[in-house]
Amino acid sequence: MIIRVSPQWQVTIPKAFRRDFGITREAEARMFRGALMLRPILFTSTGRLLERYGQEGITAEVLATALDIVGRRRRAEAEEASGQP
Repeated sequence: MIIRVSPQWQVTIPKAFRRDFGITREAEARMFRGALMLRPILFTSTGRLLERYGQEGITAEVLATALDIVGRRRRAEAEEASGQP
């Protein structure tokens, strides 16, 4: 699918992709082999995560650890994809 890039370098997520992309206000962006990759950020803070998962007994410490693990994995994937050590 071809999408338009505005003069201000803005792009609009086409309706055909929105359902799969999810409802979000932020996305992680990176370049991969000349392609712009976007990953939706569904929760932006541990506070919002606690609102959602605290009711299930998950603590802030567990959430912080999980976010750290996910962050390290994503950084490692990005480094591997870009060929940087």
